[in-house]
Amino acid sequence: MSPVWTNPRPFKWALGVLAVAACLGLLIACRTPRVAPQEFVADRTTDGGYDQVLRGRKLVVGHACGECHGGGDDDPAADGWLAGLRKPEDEFRIGPCAASPGAEPCFRTRPRNLTPDNTTGLGRFSDRQIFNALRFGLRPGETPDVEITSTIPGQGNFPEHPKYLAPPMPWPAWRHMSDQELWDIIAYLRRGLKPVRNRVPDSEGPPDFWASEFTVQKIGAFPATPFPTDNERVPTSRREQVVRGRTLVLNHACGACHGGAWTPADEGWLAGMRSPDQEFCPSTASAEKCLRARPRNLTPDSATGLGRFTERQIFNALRYGLRPAETPDVEITSPIRGQGNFPEHPKFLSPAMPWQAWRHMSDQELLDIAAYLKHGVKPVRHKVEDSEAPPDFWLRHYTVERVIPYPALPFPTVNETSGRKP
Repeated sequence: MSPVWTNPRPFKWALGVLAVAACLGLLIACRTPRVAPQEFVADRTTDGGYDQVLRGRKLVVGHACGECHGGGDDDPAADGWLAGLRKPEDEFRIGPCAASPGAEPCFRTRPRNLTPDNTTGLGRFSDRQIFNALRFGLRPGETPDVEITSTIPGQGNFPEHPKYLAPPMPWPAWRHMSDQELWDIIAYLRRGLKPVRNRVPDSEGPPDFWASEFTVQKIGAFPATPFPTDNERVPTSRREQVVRGRTLVLNHACGACHGGAWTPADEGWLAGMRSPDQEFCPSTASAEKCLRARPRNLTPDSATGLGRFTERQIFNALRYGLRPAETPDVEITSPIRGQGNFPEHPKFLSPAMPWQAWRHMSDQELLDIAAYLKHGVKPVRHKVEDSEAPPDFWLRHYTVERVIPYPALPFPTVNETSGRKP
């Protein structure tokens, strides 16, 4: 797979790679997708009050929206939280220019202002238009305020000629969240944020606005292929928990980095990187050179995957960013080195792994993910070379001064409102 996008800013996380999974060719073909018919029932609203806003905030933080849309380290108190692109160097570039600056065609995509400003943000769109963007990937400015019940163009209010969000937006993963979760996110964006006036130039796109890239063959079916696919196995117990974990793995786009892209039915699902061009080269102040990060085999193979680790070790990796091979199977009760079983000399996962956002999931959600990876995926024997790291295994990068607080700062921060209806 050849990368077709680039963003020159120093990414800490892996979210930008989602564009690679969505755009497989350097030149964009123009053809209308034909997607298998589905029925959707969006039976929730954003009228759930203060608690709904808080649930939406947790989802926004836990899905690392700030990494692209402003706020950096998933911190609602950070300057520019969700206010959109502010510097041209934070654009994504899709096309031959990703590998060769100046080459054409080159589509520049720009993270939008998600605050409820009426002129430059989401305030000009209805709740339903935002829902349709998250569920179907449809650009709200070009999609009417209608309930959509099909993914076939021209049927069930799905546009005859859909215009999609640019590929860096990971909606093919987020569409697997429940209706309620999507309405919760919308409630937070509409009522939990202060409006910020920041006009972001429109993203560029091919004539078909990415329709040829969002076919069922490339991003998988919605709803997701039923469990189990050929890459999965039915557990002897805890099936309900395993299925919950599967949904979380899908809507957090684990496959976009670890194999299989958007669907458990794809070859290589969660089996780890297969070619050198799937490596990351995170740029951080603690790294003096490119230290290559390599997405690991997440299947339960006992020799090359997660089969050699316990669910607690996987939990500690997701919550605290600790490499499971160097961290004992113990319950950790403090993030302070040497206290509450936190290692005195911790070895952290590479910054390409977005654990800082994912740690904001609940204990139960993280345990559900661990259960799916251990018991719901078929083991695949595929060895991935260890990621490179500085001598301190990123310890200088993950200091108290540089890591955002956990749990997240209390609501509301300086960038947020009370979340209550006027």
